[in-house]
Amino acid sequence: MFARLISMEILKKNPVTAIVIVLASVLVGATIMVGVRFITYKPNTVHYHANFALYVNGVRDGFKGPGFYEEVQACTSNESDNPRSRVHMHNNVNNVVHVHARGVTWGQFFENLSYTLGDNTIETSDGVFVSAQDGSELQFVLNGEPVDTAANRPIKSEDVLLVNYGNDDTSTIKSRYDVIPPDAHKYNERHDPASCAGSKPLTFLERLKVALGFNSNS
Repeated sequence: MFARLISMEILKKNPVTAIVIVLASVLVGATIMVGVRFITYKPNTVHYHANFALYVNGVRDGFKGPGFYEEVQACTSNESDNPRSRVHMHNNVNNVVHVHARGVTWGQFFENLSYTLGDNTIETSDGVFVSAQDGSELQFVLNGEPVDTAANRPIKSEDVLLVNYGNDDTSTIKSRYDVIPPDAHKYNERHDPASCAGSKPLTFLERLKVALGFNSNS
């Protein structure tokens, strides 16, 4: 109320000064708002990594061949256009999963490799392998702990998953899990090698445009 009375008094005595004060106040407020948006803005994209390995009857799957890697099929910014853009591998690095969509599961990742992962069954390029055949079974170790299934589990940032089929004892399975390179964190700190959604941080100008309301697509 006091400030309003002062403004009214200034307006009566010096209208130009009053207008300048009002405009300056609006400008300061807008600048503060833009500054807060600039600092706190987070792009509505997903980009993180996880690690994994697959063993079948004692042999680690090397995923050899370009068909296992996303360089064969360019990433798109629209996740629905290409399921492989949601979760994939790059550059013949066969232990790193690149995730670019929320809620993507390990089963969907294997599907993008043209494999099928179930609770007791896995189908690879070498055939179909089912638990209880010749005493062999499909087992999973996720982040150091045995789990009953992995197919329907969402892939989380820096997860480490071992998928193991065979007639193996606990110590063998543990040793296979332990040699999976846990380097997802390193990949989280750098850019993807392809133009996938979320693979490149916003530049200063791009972030400023978003703060000013000129870019609603990020």
